[in-house]
Amino acid sequence: MVPVADTFRLSDLKLPDEVATRVTLNHSKYADLDVIEAIVGGMSFNLTHHAAQDVFQHFSAKKLNHIFCSAPASPIPAIGIALSDHIANAKHDSTVNRTFLELAWIIGEALNATSVIWQPAKLHIGFEYFSEASHQYITGGPFPVLIQIAISENPKGTFHTYGLSYFSGQEMRLSAPAGYPPNQVVKRLVRIAHDIATNGKIDSQTEAQGFVPEEMLTLTPSKDLSVVDITIIAGKPGQLH
Repeated sequence: MVPVADTFRLSDLKLPDEVATRVTLNHSKYADLDVIEAIVGGMSFNLTHHAAQDVFQHFSAKKLNHIFCSAPASPIPAIGIALSDHIANAKHDSTVNRTFLELAWIIGEALNATSVIWQPAKLHIGFEYFSEASHQYITGGPFPVLIQIAISENPKGTFHTYGLSYFSGQEMRLSAPAGYPPNQVVKRLVRIAHDIATNGKIDSQTEAQGFVPEEMLTLTPSKDLSVVDITIIAGKPGQLH
């Protein structure tokens, strides 16, 4: 989400000198459209300019979870970023994902972005928080679950992911014994989601050691592997930091 003038065109986009050597902007590939190609580390991405009213309709038409930001009170333009065809099947690859987020950060910095919409998980994220979380990942930190995967809790206390399937083709549901603090369940969910996003879906029923002594996990994928149900088995909650 970028506060640019109505007259802005992607052909006007200029990057700071310190990142211009990292990103190559190809204005000639889509000469008749307000779309340009961005090449970063040998990977190609498509940038698209979306008019303010089109973006505003997206907020009203689809439910978004707002993370450290609010829905805009008035229309604001946006720059869409998409994987090109030659890397579209490598969404799960950490190098591709890091480069994707790096490009989003670079474009956002150049155009004073206010927030970021991550469509696979229907997340709307304040740009400052997005910058912090993505920078940790880009520089070698853990997968940024909280800006790329939505987490919700149902009335029965089971936690669900939304958007994990973008990386793995599989969502997860995690349940814990009564008495487990929700924040401890979420910490475990984040670590498991990280593993599935990085290494792929769970494709067979199995048991695994939990995150603390005397804790076990049972993992049961659905027949079509689209969801895996994970249950924490333990006598008492163990603190996970």
